[in-house]
Amino acid sequence: MAHMLKKFFRFAIFRVLLLQLIVLVLIIFSPFRGMAQQARLKFDTDSIAMGKRAVLTIEIDAPANSVVFSPTLSDTLSQKLELISFKKTDTIPLSNGMQTLKQDILVTAWEPGFIVIPPLPFKAITNADTLLFESEPLMLYVQGVEIGEEASPFDIKPIFKMPVSVYEIMKWYFPIAIITGLIIGFTLWYLRKRKYKPVSESIWEKPEIPSHIAAISSLESLKNKKLWQSGKVKLFHSELTFILRMYLQKRFNIIALEMTSSEILQAAHRQIKEEESLESLKYIFELADLVKFAKFEPEAQQNEECLELALEFVKRNIPQAVTQEKGPGEKKN
Repeated sequence: MAHMLKKFFRFAIFRVLLLQLIVLVLIIFSPFRGMAQQARLKFDTDSIAMGKRAVLTIEIDAPANSVVFSPTLSDTLSQKLELISFKKTDTIPLSNGMQTLKQDILVTAWEPGFIVIPPLPFKAITNADTLLFESEPLMLYVQGVEIGEEASPFDIKPIFKMPVSVYEIMKWYFPIAIITGLIIGFTLWYLRKRKYKPVSESIWEKPEIPSHIAAISSLESLKNKKLWQSGKVKLFHSELTFILRMYLQKRFNIIALEMTSSEILQAAHRQIKEEESLESLKYIFELADLVKFAKFEPEAQQNEECLELALEFVKRNIPQAVTQEKGPGEKKN
């Protein structure tokens, strides 16, 4: 019996020693040997003032060929801690086939008191081996704002206004000035291009020439241009009405250049009593308005009729004291 017990104990001790040997071999050849402290968390300071910033550093030791999985920090860190920015993870190789993964996180807090960072779970996988480990808990103290008992409230400071630099002025106002100058230049060029200055305008600037002489001379010059015969119908009527406006202004003191066609006709009714002359004037201005504003295309007979009516209108309203034999250099009454 004693022999059997002795044999049993020898066999049990042998099994224990064999098991320890197997565990030792596994530890020696395990890819995670030497990882007694795999994850480390630390702040660059023990305490911060409320609203100030601190740097939280996470360091993980793992084999060089392993893949490390970290928890979602926004979910696992304290709710009182605000994560501002994450720096890129740095990999630091070690001499024993290991590597250290290091990442800095910029944080801040807005509530005074102690903030506790609970242990964070990590997982490292190498081939078919998986190791789960946690970091040590961490604590940060947030200092509140001290208010003295005798402190009195202050008004809110106004918003500080930065002086405007030359670069800002050039950046915003220089392009605007260029665009505005281009618009003004193009507008002046366009208006100058469209503006028509009749050739016979200079004759109206000479006060010694009577109004009827200037009008008849301008109408004859317009007739010789043959504008409507060459397709320039709108230009023909514009110049024709301009001559009549200048004549009414110089002969009857009607400010015709600043009036519309209807206003000219109303003013002419007060100066001219002959109904036939008024009808001719009305016909010329109404047809000209249709051509200029309604894109009306009159017949050749109508254009010629307007020119004849304008000549007849001027001749009908020559002052009585002026005879047909007087030269163009004589003054009107």
